[in-house]
Amino acid sequence: MRVLTDGRVRRTESEWRSILARYERSGLSESAFCREVKLSRSTFMKWKRRLAGIAAPAPAFVEWIAPSGAAEEVPARGGEFELTLPGGAVLRWKA
Repeated sequence: MRVLTDGRVRRTESEWRSILARYERSGLSESAFCREVKLSRSTFMKWKRRLAGIAAPAPAFVEWIAPSGAAEEVPARGGEFELTLPGGAVLRWKA
């Protein structure tokens, strides 16, 4: 572990593997473990994903294009819409 002049701590991959092994043995929740060993939960999660070989999910933008003729089908005072996203989430709203 190396402490930088601004107080931040830098750990090696080996140190993070050791910390994650301690977490697994602890029986604590991630939040409780991080509080106990004074770690940022976001940094803990980043290293947990990194060492598991899982990349952080990339933010995604899904563009919705109204089907042709949709403008004629929507009443002037609004309508109900439903959008099913690729991950399976369904958004519903009234316009």
